[in-house]
Amino acid sequence: MLDIKFIVENSNLVKDNLKKRFKKDRIWMIDELVKDYEHQKILQKKVEDIRARRNYISKEINQLKKKKQDVSKQLKEASSIPQKLAEFEEDLELLREKINEKMLQIPNMLHEKVPIGEDASKNQEVKKIGTPKKFSYELVNHEDLAEKLNIADFDAGRTVSGQGFNYIFGELAQLDNALQRYGIDFLIKKGFTLVVPPLMLNKKYLSGTVNLADFEEVIYKIENEDLFLIGTAENPLVAMLHNKTLNTKDLPIKLCAVTPCFRKEIGGHGVDSKGLFRMHQFNKVEQVMLTAPKDSFKELENLQKISEDFFKSLEIPIRVIEICSGDLGDKQARQYDIEAWFPRQKAYKEVTSASSCTDYQSRKLNIKLADENDYVHILNNTMVATSRAMVAILENFQQKDGSVKVPKVLHKYLNFTEIKSKN
Repeated sequence: MLDIKFIVENSNLVKDNLKKRFKKDRIWMIDELVKDYEHQKILQKKVEDIRARRNYISKEINQLKKKKQDVSKQLKEASSIPQKLAEFEEDLELLREKINEKMLQIPNMLHEKVPIGEDASKNQEVKKIGTPKKFSYELVNHEDLAEKLNIADFDAGRTVSGQGFNYIFGELAQLDNALQRYGIDFLIKKGFTLVVPPLMLNKKYLSGTVNLADFEEVIYKIENEDLFLIGTAENPLVAMLHNKTLNTKDLPIKLCAVTPCFRKEIGGHGVDSKGLFRMHQFNKVEQVMLTAPKDSFKELENLQKISEDFFKSLEIPIRVIEICSGDLGDKQARQYDIEAWFPRQKAYKEVTSASSCTDYQSRKLNIKLADENDYVHILNNTMVATSRAMVAILENFQQKDGSVKVPKVLHKYLNFTEIKSKN
């Protein structure tokens, strides 16, 4: 969340930021927050004054008792203080909750270079890497191809669990594992520390990484437990550092993890929506970085380049787009997506997202910088969501006879270089 003092002192800037994000319906909250903040200061002063009076009366009673003087007047006043204090403390707590509820709905401040646009159609292409291959034969969709190669059973997955759940096995399961291992090795060489995190978080700490109000239709809740299945390893990696006080000299801190990810929504219907591309459960290698505020956007470029180099090494054509203001999530100040080329669909589709959330998450989770009296900045990036990467491989490396060659960089993780038909 933003700093309440920043909102109060820069209310016009925050309102302008809401306009750029096409969230004019939230502008009224800024004026309300300014009023609430002033009211909070008044209530806080009253609470402090009552506490100070309580302490003074207590000392006065002790002094008068030592002198064996009458304390009835002081005792009468002292007896009325607890109820009065409790009433003001309750009012103050209710006001803080009211302020916090509004604060959670105020999005992060946009980076000055974020393109302004209302929806995804206004996202801007930054560059393309690699040239899409031209095929002289018609490509088979990845779902039919995988079942023909006997490396997946989509019907069985849908039967036992529902749409968005699949069985993959044999060479495809090994390919999934190879992508995970290659992704982790790639990041370790870049100075990342591998973490095995919990796959469930309680509401308090999940709320520190996402706005649950925006994600209640996305995140799986564990029945009768204060626990949610993670939608990305970013959630537990960031939450791990709650209430930590760091030193600038120890930054950046680079963390990575490979986990299953769970998401309720599948997304839009269309090509291959029943296969691997849109799933409720999938494996993902994630990057998280903690930086000093001055390095936040420089490190975002570095984080983005890691994923670009990864997909370049897989020989999958990609393009990089910058997300426009209206398509950005509330916590992001700036975001790049990588879209891989899917030749059967003749389209680029998202495979990674890299973003700087500045201090938006660290304020909620109280992750501070000791030597700068500030909050650390937090960045995240998909290294590889293996399901989508596998679809890209099944399409881009599909051969005329229906077999699929494997990208060379993955050969050392496998005992085969090509997935061939078993018929």
